[in-house]
Amino acid sequence: DPSQILLVALHFSVTAKRMAAVDSTEYDYVVVGAGASGMAFTDTLLLHSPAPVSVLLLDKRAQPGGHWSSAYSFVTLHQPARNYGVESRALEATVSHPELLASREEILEYYRAVLDGWIADGHTVCFVGDAAYDFGARAYKTGSGALVPVAAATVVDARYTENDIPVHVPPRFAIGDGIDLISPNELPSRAPAAAEDHFVVLGAGKTGQDAMLYLREVLQVPRERLMWVMPNDPWITARDPPAPLRQNTCIEFIASALDAHDAAGSPSADVLSSAFLQRGFERLEEEGKVYRIDASVRPAKFMDATLNRYEVGVLRECAPCIVRGKGRVSAVAPSGSLSFEGGATVELPWAGEGKAKTCFVHCTAGAFNFGGSAMEAKRPVFAEGRITLQEIFQFPGFCFNGAVIGWVECQPHMTAAEKSALCETPGGEAGAPPPLGPVAGGVGALDAAHPLLVSLRNLRRWYATAGMGEWLHSLRLFSLTMNSYSLAEGKALAEKNHEALVAAGVIAR
Repeated sequence: DPSQILLVALHFSVTAKRMAAVDSTEYDYVVVGAGASGMAFTDTLLLHSPAPVSVLLLDKRAQPGGHWSSAYSFVTLHQPARNYGVESRALEATVSHPELLASREEILEYYRAVLDGWIADGHTVCFVGDAAYDFGARAYKTGSGALVPVAAATVVDARYTENDIPVHVPPRFAIGDGIDLISPNELPSRAPAAAEDHFVVLGAGKTGQDAMLYLREVLQVPRERLMWVMPNDPWITARDPPAPLRQNTCIEFIASALDAHDAAGSPSADVLSSAFLQRGFERLEEEGKVYRIDASVRPAKFMDATLNRYEVGVLRECAPCIVRGKGRVSAVAPSGSLSFEGGATVELPWAGEGKAKTCFVHCTAGAFNFGGSAMEAKRPVFAEGRITLQEIFQFPGFCFNGAVIGWVECQPHMTAAEKSALCETPGGEAGAPPPLGPVAGGVGALDAAHPLLVSLRNLRRWYATAGMGEWLHSLRLFSLTMNSYSLAEGKALAEKNHEALVAAGVIAR
């Protein structure tokens, strides 16, 4: 939309003028990445630093907001707006959706307001868009190709948790000549042909779910002209759980799994298999807090995608067009037939209908595979002169993780090693990634490096750190604060989970 591009250009022209007084090549911090994690880190750093700091905020996109700048137009925030964004500014106050699902435009405007708010409050912050940072040269390259050296005491790498999205991450499977393959971003442009074309949606994560809902609800494509390739059925978080309308958080989920394990008689073998976590999801399903698309299929993945009851109903009505149980697509032949990693081949149901046009929708990027940094060496969150924003607490987490790391950075008497000890990260997958790329979110067995257990260990450390528990329970981004836990109740839940996991044999004391 040219008018939108003009508005963005005008906005950042004005913002650039307001920042001209602080333009410099020397800063206390260079934050590389102005997405959810980088913005949350910067906000908390500015709020809690013992002394004023200067920040250069760089992003390869023209505006702050990370992947939201490139997301498909019909996407909305999956989680409630009250638990997203930065510490200092409430996103939910600017959202019109009755379920507080912020739109792409509302989130981008929110981040623009956050940036302007920092400057209006007198903070020394300079945002440079269309900039690529060279970590080796300690300089950034502008859109025109100029290399600008930057002197900074600390470089903050906020790229590690950048989402992989289909518009930027090409499919790993082979694509035959003549195949019409698009990203979800292009679906609105297919409205004129929707009355006649057929569609194959590849992928069953939140992007695939959104694409199916858009095809059915907006483009009104009949089910008989749809195919949905679902490599693994997902557990789906209920956005409309029963009163008191509290979506489960990772710490509460551990408690649910432990309760379900106890109710099953505490079978010792189950703690070493996926049965332990699956019982937790089944307990939440009984409570109306998660959904599955097919009651006869036990889901094998969980990525905290959220839907309400109506949306799940729409997807359940698509059951006849779902292809499941065959793994991931490895190739799409020129005829449109699909080959799968396990060797199976599936023909299009309408293959014999003459010149039926088929559009394939690529939803297989794997948002949380973090392909941009996946090949880089694992590093601690804190090192001398460098901070790497990473996952240190699970769902919901991106903004919260950035804020926590920002708060820890502001503790003046801690060494880098002591700060990293408060920010343990989950272990990576062992061995080389599979040919079709990594797969995140599998519901497997708990081990010491499992993100759930890492989250619990970190939370117990935070509660044991002077002042940190009080800050957490004042933070709008903390999931237990969202669910109205007091500091005492949060501490009690963490300790109860720890003791029960010890008793169940999941962890050692």
